[in-house]
Amino acid sequence: VGYEVLAVDGGQKAIDAMSDDVAVAVVDLSMPEVSGLDCLKHIRAEFPNTQVIIVSGAGQISDAVSAMKSGASEYITKPVDSEELRVYVAQAVERFKLSREASGLREVIASAAPAQGFAAETETSKAMVDRISRIALLDSNVLITGQSGTGKSTIARMIHQMGPRAEHPFVAVNCASLPRDLIESELFGHAKGAFTGAAKERPGRVEIADKGTLFLDEIGDLPIDLQPKLLTFLQDHTVQRIGCNQVRQVDVRVITATHQDLGELAEDGQFREDLYYRLQVLGIEVPALKDRPDDIRVLVSDVLGRITERRQCEPYRVSPPALERLCNYDWPGNIRELENTLERATAFCVDQQIEPQDIEFMSLRRQGANSSASGVNLSGRTLAEIEKQAIVDTLEACDGNKAECARRLGISEKSIYNKMKRHELPL
Repeated sequence: VGYEVLAVDGGQKAIDAMSDDVAVAVVDLSMPEVSGLDCLKHIRAEFPNTQVIIVSGAGQISDAVSAMKSGASEYITKPVDSEELRVYVAQAVERFKLSREASGLREVIASAAPAQGFAAETETSKAMVDRISRIALLDSNVLITGQSGTGKSTIARMIHQMGPRAEHPFVAVNCASLPRDLIESELFGHAKGAFTGAAKERPGRVEIADKGTLFLDEIGDLPIDLQPKLLTFLQDHTVQRIGCNQVRQVDVRVITATHQDLGELAEDGQFREDLYYRLQVLGIEVPALKDRPDDIRVLVSDVLGRITERRQCEPYRVSPPALERLCNYDWPGNIRELENTLERATAFCVDQQIEPQDIEFMSLRRQGANSSASGVNLSGRTLAEIEKQAIVDTLEACDGNKAECARRLGISEKSIYNKMKRHELPL
């Protein structure tokens, strides 16, 4: 019925033949070398997505019950009815697909919540939103360009959620934050034993995005030696895990983003020209916030609304003088700097109203070489407030790269996420 079947003799051979791609294991309780129950326990521990159907003899019902308690998905008794087995296998295959998709989503999916809307008050922004809605209905590759902090990842999520793949995974990969020696494994997966530390077979993020959207952020930072493999994937939609000969077909829409000029990188030999043209089938250039100042009022309202919802508090307000100050600033850090500025302002304002004195612009350009000239006075602030501000400022300096932020602050990447969550900063 369309399934690829591998038959082995004995429990140890069954264990040796296991991989993450085995959807269903039909295990006899009575097997030489390794018992069916021990085989079941190994599979459940090492390959949690694989569904196990136990086959038991007439006198092994109690053992079959024990197997069910150990994680078997179903059991059948001998003599085996072929039609009954066919039904159980079909059901188990569906459970395997759901389980693998769920585990993949928990690991890398970046769009559990709907994407926030893109504020559009200026004619330029309205035209861009119209372009986004048109592109979303197509299935071609998209390249989003613009300065850091302009909302490129938000636009990528909008394209996914407005398009026909919205019900399938949206998998985001930041090419700048992944360690160079792990990028290929993260993208394309690896076989068991492919390299030191590869304890078991693992699908890459490209496979996890099957039927959905793969978003490659900061594509300009993808190492030149990995670009041919990405190009091959874009051409024939197949992937090959590291250390594995099997070629897998994958159906995904690819959206990429960068703050760099890929054309210039291609001219300098740092980016493959053929890959550049393959990525830029459809293009969206996101304008800097200073080029659409009329959007600032709407963005301020949106950001404060999200902060209010996250903190479950009374709505924040902005006095007219404070709003004027926000509108007159040129925002070199774009929307990300605006979000961080409002995050700080809401932390120190009185009675939920932001006044001009609550607004601190912390861009590197304003601070200059001498930090004492920035006008930031830490006297009287709690250590928690100082830590939060240090994280916000460092994230801003690192263009939101959490791994780089952690390195600059001298803490682990896991710690930066924990601290951001503790301080109610947007992840």
